[in-house]
Amino acid sequence: MNVTFPTCPDELNREWLASALGRTVENFETHPIGGGKGNLGDLVLVALENGEQVVAKFAANRQEALNAAKRSGLFEREIKFYHELAPKLDIRLPTLFASDYDPSSAHFIMLLEYLEPIQDSDSITGIGIEYTRELFTELSKLHAQGRDLVDTPWVQTMISQHRIDNLTIMIEKGWPVLQEICGELVDPLKDINLLDRFLETMSYLNTLDQTIVHGDVKPDNLIISNQGVTIIDWQGFGTGPAAWDIAYCMCQCLTTEERRLYESELLDSYPHDLVGYKESLFFGIVIACALPLLGNPDEPRLGKLVQVTAERTINAMSDAGTLN
Repeated sequence: MNVTFPTCPDELNREWLASALGRTVENFETHPIGGGKGNLGDLVLVALENGEQVVAKFAANRQEALNAAKRSGLFEREIKFYHELAPKLDIRLPTLFASDYDPSSAHFIMLLEYLEPIQDSDSITGIGIEYTRELFTELSKLHAQGRDLVDTPWVQTMISQHRIDNLTIMIEKGWPVLQEICGELVDPLKDINLLDRFLETMSYLNTLDQTIVHGDVKPDNLIISNQGVTIIDWQGFGTGPAAWDIAYCMCQCLTTEERRLYESELLDSYPHDLVGYKESLFFGIVIACALPLLGNPDEPRLGKLVQVTAERTINAMSDAGTLN
């Protein structure tokens, strides 16, 4: 591998940081952040000698994650999002200072503004109704402004062949692992041909009105700071119906009990068309299949995250009448 930029925290150096920030860097320290939440990327906080703090994001050094990124161009897509689309969106986003990407290996680096969290945002516990309401406000702006960006030539649809091929592999390989992790919890899915349902759902969602969607809105991809709720990790974004984001967000940001209390209120007050909401709930099962393959198997929270993702999604599908 002939890469000319740092591909992991140990390779980060003063010369690259100085070039990225446009000034001399005398000294720095790095500290891991993210608490094991990243499935595809690793984050470190970079503390500079003048007290400034920035975040360096790298590809997770796990072969399955790198293979998935190469198949679908995930990291290149995120970098292009920050360079080309972020300036056109009036939503909260961290500033991107510099980036590098190697398509032959899928290794990359992004140097981003550090937004200091005031509260943990964890997909296992959820973020509660007040922060979810604030998140819905950000998503409503994304979905409104994103309509003007759907014809951007390099932006993929959520049913691009690359994405379908990648997620098909995740379902085929991940479903047996999901059953092993979750046991009886996933019994309601055993009468469903997951691959057929996935292809049918993707095809249907492509017939609906399209906008820019994040594609993976969950607490692990949020920062709650003094600035508000900020959506991060844009490698999976594309064009699709607004319902895609809202359905997945509803299941992942709220517990089942909270969702049952507030789902109708949140859906009724959302200012955009949410046709396809019930069908979009199924995407949570696809993610539950993918998580054991992409996540770090040595990370203790991974098994619990898989179980919570599957359980909340199955409950939501059952409530919506889409399990059969």
